[in-house]
Amino acid sequence: MQTTSYSTPDVAILLATYNGTLYLPELLQSLQEQKYENWHLFVQDDLSTDGTADLIRSYASQDARITLVDNQEKKGAMKNFMDLLAKVEAPYYMFCDHDDVWLPNKVGLTLERMRATELAQPGKPVVVHTDLKVVDGQLKEICPSFWKMSRIDPRLLRTFKEMAGHNLTTGCTMMINAKAKEVSLPLGAGALMHDSWVTNRVLLTGGVVTEVAEATILYRQHGNNTIGARDAQHHYLQNKLRAIGGVWRENRKYYRMLAAMGYGNFFQFLYYKLRYFVLYKK
Repeated sequence: MQTTSYSTPDVAILLATYNGTLYLPELLQSLQEQKYENWHLFVQDDLSTDGTADLIRSYASQDARITLVDNQEKKGAMKNFMDLLAKVEAPYYMFCDHDDVWLPNKVGLTLERMRATELAQPGKPVVVHTDLKVVDGQLKEICPSFWKMSRIDPRLLRTFKEMAGHNLTTGCTMMINAKAKEVSLPLGAGALMHDSWVTNRVLLTGGVVTEVAEATILYRQHGNNTIGARDAQHHYLQNKLRAIGGVWRENRKYYRMLAAMGYGNFFQFLYYKLRYFVLYKK
């Protein structure tokens, strides 16, 4: 596959868009206001019908750090992100959603943790992710911590086996290094989303997943979110039982992805899920 190489930027920000004109200006402004400026934004649009590509072209004409990547095929979010990852060459990559707002220190803070981790464990695939501040469509705060809202404790999810316990990383907070890209391509059968696929591949191949325990992004919740936040803090067991059919289907899909990577049997999966539930502290 043909790749695009830029020698100057340290960080390639990968933005997969689809009908994003409503929120894109706020996102793009937040990228341009990053304190760390040595980045390049690569946008691949999934054949939007609302003028998203034209909006990106307008911004690109005024900011040389923005490139619209040619795309002639509708792929869906996961394949769009992974296709973009395959096309672009850079030392570090960040995934970006069109409806969020990045806080000014997001790139710099994440890159600092990335380089410290690489220094401590050279040559390894690395994922760095952060917490998120959950907001509504008008950016009004819903919860200061997505991790707390969703019962995520990264300290309990350090290994591939432990990853059965919870979906850990949120794509729009992630930075990965070139080694992590290498072990994540090509996209495998059964993959659910780019973030969970990359995270598990990195852990499976002996890499490191580490975190910045600080919200670096305003994670916007609205009717068109692909995944979105779920409040798991209140009446957790009751809510799970009410939605037991959907919970079972989600876990079966997640297990099938892990099993395709060589995870082990379903009882082991259930053990680590129960273990996480027991060990998690509010």
